[in-house]
Amino acid sequence: FNCTSTIPTTIVVNPLPVVSFTGLNAEYCVDDAPSTLTGDPAGGYFTGPGTALNMFHPDVAGPGTHNVTYTYTDPNGCTDFQIQTTIVHDLPVVTLDPLADVCVDVPAFALSGGNPAGGVYSGTGVSGGDFDPAAAGMGTHIITYTYTDPTTTCVNFATQPITVNPLPPANAGADVSICYGN
Repeated sequence: FNCTSTIPTTIVVNPLPVVSFTGLNAEYCVDDAPSTLTGDPAGGYFTGPGTALNMFHPDVAGPGTHNVTYTYTDPNGCTDFQIQTTIVHDLPVVTLDPLADVCVDVPAFALSGGNPAGGVYSGTGVSGGDFDPAAAGMGTHIITYTYTDPTTTCVNFATQPITVNPLPPANAGADVSICYGN
């Protein structure tokens, strides 16, 4: 009874889909606006820190190196994915020392106390890093020190108030007439 039987069968091996995506920058600052991510072919989904609804949110991901993955399953049930890496940089720590009150008649002077060095001062009465109390006028003004990190290009700032005071009223008393020799 050495009986044998064969039934021919066809097996289809489908290729994996070719998957890619765009919209993710290589680097971000933590306060950058979200980026729109576009997957190809359409219909897949994104995963990774800071991803939601086809968007990458640097502030949600937070500082660090992150992998974002786009996964797509084709109509044959074949699934593939692409991973891209991005870096989110924290903002530089920027400080500005308190500024002393000045009188309105003080000549313009160079502002200082901003750290790290290399930033830019701005505000009412500020020009070229100098503060001119007369140009600012009397009252309290906000001075801003803005610093751009040369490595990451991330920007942060610090502020301090400066008060320009009016001159005190001068009073030498009533005019007096005196006679010479008395």
